Amino acid sequence: MKTIVVIEDDAITRALLQQQLRREGWRVLEAEDGESGVGLVQQNRPAAVLCDLHIPRRNGFQVCRLLRGTPELAGTKIIVTTGSRFGNDRLNALAAGADEYLVKPVLPHDLSRVLPDLPSDPPSNGQLESPPAHRPSQAVELKNTGLFGTGHTFAPERADLVTTVRFWGVRGSIPTPGPGTVKTGGNTSCVEFRCGDQIIILDAGTGIRALGGSLAKEFKGREMNLTILITHTHWDHIQGFPFFGPAYNPMNKLRILGYESAVGGLRTALFEQMETAYFPISLSQMAGRVVFEELEDMRFQIGPVAVHSVFSNHPGICLAYRLTTPGGSVVYMSDHEVYLRQERLTQEKGGKVNQAALDFARREDEKMAKFIQGADVLICDSQYDEAEYPSRLGWGHTCMDDTVQLALDARVKRLCLFHHDPDHDDAKIESMVERAKKIAADSGQPLEVDAAREGQEIVLKRPAKGS
Repeated sequence: MKTIVVIEDDAITRALLQQQLRREGWRVLEAEDGESGVGLVQQNRPAAVLCDLHIPRRNGFQVCRLLRGTPELAGTKIIVTTGSRFGNDRLNALAAGADEYLVKPVLPHDLSRVLPDLPSDPPSNGQLESPPAHRPSQAVELKNTGLFGTGHTFAPERADLVTTVRFWGVRGSIPTPGPGTVKTGGNTSCVEFRCGDQIIILDAGTGIRALGGSLAKEFKGREMNLTILITHTHWDHIQGFPFFGPAYNPMNKLRILGYESAVGGLRTALFEQMETAYFPISLSQMAGRVVFEELEDMRFQIGPVAVHSVFSNHPGICLAYRLTTPGGSVVYMSDHEVYLRQERLTQEKGGKVNQAALDFARREDEKMAKFIQGADVLICDSQYDEAEYPSRLGWGHTCMDDTVQLALDARVKRLCLFHHDPDHDDAKIESMVERAKKIAADSGQPLEVDAAREGQEIVLKRPAKGS
């Protein structure tokens, strides 16, 4: 018998794959997350595994590393499937242990090509040890503890339920200080989010240094309970962390939450940038009570803040976060490349039309629009204008026109253009804002648009009773 385990969180894709594989004589076992999929592989020792890269509870890179680290599964063929067209993802998947890499949509001839006359399941020498049962991430387990401030849902009449957003770093790729960026700011990604006494920091780019100084003045020696949500570990999103003052104070509690990357864990990435060859103080010398949490679930709670995450279209493992409070909802999508324009230009350059791939890209954009639907504030990658984007195709960032259209499709109330290109000065960003406002005005929809600027604060107030 030939058995294949399909690990895929999209039900439609899973059903299509199952239908095709069964027609070709495969016994198909299905899982919708990495942890369940690993369990099925260990229990059944299949001839092959078909695994999506962007799945919860152990992403595809993790699944590959785990299976390839098990000698008894050496005969099992691992095929990675993904919507990612980024070359580094292919290289990292193969380095993690994948035998094949298929870009979605996966068509029947793709499966026939990578599964030709594969032999029956490898012989079993007894059942492998099953993976540990899934446990909720520690962020969920501790949601009602003092680690996250009060940790309780605030009563509706509490005035401190007001939600605020403040920008400390709005730039992408590399810091760009100087006279040309005074108005917008030159620090890399860092956004402060507050709901009541809950303080959540989105990314730890160079903007986090000034945020640390501001918090020290505000708390004046009192204990801080802080949470940092990391979208991904590319340098412009973590390079400010070694300069974050509160992490050096033993009085403070700091929890850093994120998802394991394509090549390693969250703590490893932050630790390596603070090795002695690069920085005079190691991560282990930070006096603050710093705890790292590798998240598994795509939904979790931080005090009164409900957090929902999705994978964005960016090299490696990169997340967008939606934070919902009684005061409103904020979506932080710092790094993302809209699927449809990427696919269209890729096909134009190749001189060949693939309608199935265009339809798939359109569906992926619709999923992202659903994720941000009705958000009060969308902080979104808008790095390039229409003239620049073709030469940056596949870099993992969006043409500003597409960002505006995404916000319009999702009926967002306010859009903050974010992750400004290091080559864009204040004048260039202003021109992009004017273009974005025109697109919004021409649509007839009430979308407020501006560029994210350092020091800017947005206040979301809970509607008054009876309004």
